[in-house]
Amino acid sequence: MGHEISLCMIVKNEEDNLERCLKSVEDLVDEIIVVDTGSTDKTIEIAEKYNAKIFNFKWCNDFSAARNESLKHASKDWILIMDGDDEFCSGDKVKFRNLIEKDLVDNTIYFFETLNFSGYSVNTTDISINLNPRLFKNNYGFHYEGKVHNQLVNNEKDVVGETYDIRIYHYGYLNKNIVSKDKRNRNISLLKEQIKKGVDKKFAYFNLGNEYFALDDKRSALDNYYKSYDNFDPSTGYASRLIERIVISNYTLKDYDKALEFIETGINYYPDFTDLYYLKGLVLEEKNSPLLAIKSFKKCIDIGEPPSVLKSIYGVGGFRPNYELSKIYMDLKDYDNAYKYSVDTIKTKPDFLAPLYNICHILKEKNINIDDRKTILENFFTDFPREYPIIADLFYMEGDYETALEYINKSEETKTLSEDLKIFKVKSLIYSCRIDECIKYIDSIDRNNLYYFQIMMYKALCFIIKDKYDLAIVSINYFNKSNLSDYNNTTLKVYKELMNLFTNKNTNILSEDKNMIEFTPVIFQICEIMLINKEFYKFEKALNLLNLVSDKSVLLHLGKLYFRYGYNEMAKKEIIRSIKLFEIIDKEGAKILECLL
Repeated sequence: MGHEISLCMIVKNEEDNLERCLKSVEDLVDEIIVVDTGSTDKTIEIAEKYNAKIFNFKWCNDFSAARNESLKHASKDWILIMDGDDEFCSGDKVKFRNLIEKDLVDNTIYFFETLNFSGYSVNTTDISINLNPRLFKNNYGFHYEGKVHNQLVNNEKDVVGETYDIRIYHYGYLNKNIVSKDKRNRNISLLKEQIKKGVDKKFAYFNLGNEYFALDDKRSALDNYYKSYDNFDPSTGYASRLIERIVISNYTLKDYDKALEFIETGINYYPDFTDLYYLKGLVLEEKNSPLLAIKSFKKCIDIGEPPSVLKSIYGVGGFRPNYELSKIYMDLKDYDNAYKYSVDTIKTKPDFLAPLYNICHILKEKNINIDDRKTILENFFTDFPREYPIIADLFYMEGDYETALEYINKSEETKTLSEDLKIFKVKSLIYSCRIDECIKYIDSIDRNNLYYFQIMMYKALCFIIKDKYDLAIVSINYFNKSNLSDYNNTTLKVYKELMNLFTNKNTNILSEDKNMIEFTPVIFQICEIMLINKEFYKFEKALNLLNLVSDKSVLLHLGKLYFRYGYNEMAKKEIIRSIKLFEIIDKEGAKILECLL
């Protein structure tokens, strides 16, 4: 027989998320209990739309108290727990219905997977996974404890946990949500208060570490993780995650030996914890041990995804190790294996496009003719003409600007080239040395275009190439710097000094701060455009912009630019100068030098 379900939630100011949440679950539950802790937006109005039973609760800095209030009002036999910024995975609804149709066991807590999106967008690989108690018997002694990261406990009866691969998406840790709610600082204060009171201190230290971890303060995170690790008990529910976070924090802080030490400790406790082998591979890459890293990543593929109770980093049994292997083999110039693992990455995650850039480069390195290259790459796509700009970008990044332009034009002909992508065509035209065509195309672009400032700077470069300095000045002076973003203001300053150089006027120092590198990418893009258009006199002139900044890395960047376009002797000279004068070199520069010596 089926079981009736009460959905219990606590919310505050969730108007951006609540509709998505309730819509995803309304056909799975029999009543919706919403405890509101002080919303001032349209949260309550949205909840009423879904016939929720709404109860007001004065916030008292205690999530468990609010959560327990929601349980008090549930009238059905079983309780489903969700937050306003959750979404029930539509693909798992059948699994859920099958679960509640069978005889649920009263003393069992049913754990589902929570996929946490972080960063700026859900269209990302930045996803973490954890298990949360989501479904349990009502009126059976269950309640929550813990002010912040509340835990479901039962002091009256013996209970067990059971895991189901039912997924719930969580959007609360996307950047926009964290900023708007100041979640981290709020949680840190509550956790410190909990520690002072001596309540479940080891778990509180773990969660406090997590808050600092999310704020990218890995040193403070590690300090708290070590306090939680004291007298380590591998059987606690968060033990495997604690080991992993200690590893990641040490890795971020570049203490690779300590990271490896905890990886081995973790593997001893949890031999099928794929995440640790994946992290081991990353650490070994940083220690310049590619062959050992390969072994670790292959181990990830052999093990596959870890058991649900250990899942944490999304994709460690599939696309992530395949992609890392493809990158290592690319560095080793083993293009056959690099190609294989790039393809395997796409097979395991078709919407992850990064390996296609490897594939495009490999095809070029193997001297595959352009028509065959286009055919091979097109076979990875199915949604034409929408995906033409993606293929265009693949060729653009390889310096095949004419081919990139071909795909952009295909997209434009089918009316699928968005306003935002018009700057892509402008760049492709100027890098294809079609200067007159570029000027004409820019004149057709609406001034309301989001990238109109950058487009006009490209127009100024076109005019400089055509020796029409007066028109270049008009393009640059069109903008009022007070209305520009910081980045565009930086760009404008560079272009004004560029015109001073070409009109033989006095120049002004752009920056004397050795740590201020914002001007450098703008300068090198100008130089690159002059170089690719074979405007060597203008290139030499533009190089004088480097005298207006104090960035010590400019010689290294110049060496890389020369190498990219085949000026190998000049590349070698500038990289060696970078080492001798400033002691500046990086991995890419070292590889270039190794290739040239």
